Amino acid sequence: MTAEVIPFPERPSRQELEARVRALAQNTGNINFEAPHFQERLQERGILMRQVLDVLRNGEAIHGPTKDQWGDWRIKMRRLTAGRRVQVVVAVRETELIAITVI
Repeated sequence: MTAEVIPFPERPSRQELEARVRALAQNTGNINFEAPHFQERLQERGILMRQVLDVLRNGEAIHGPTKDQWGDWRIKMRRLTAGRRVQVVVAVRETELIAITVI
């Protein structure tokens, strides 16, 4: 699976990436949940995939954007879901989100 980095001419704003995350998260096919670290933290912290999707679709951006070593923009989203505050860090690409970790 290959995807391109979002073609922002400069650093995107937090609001721009938040909107991109929410839009891409509407279709679960746009989200890559395969990172081993993400899967480990999901189980370790007892967080449900339903909660992760709620955070990505309805949460607020609280940190970022920051550019990672692969040139992707990362942002941390947060939301109170199912009585628990959940945070999800995602790498944002043009047509895909990569779930990095869940807190």
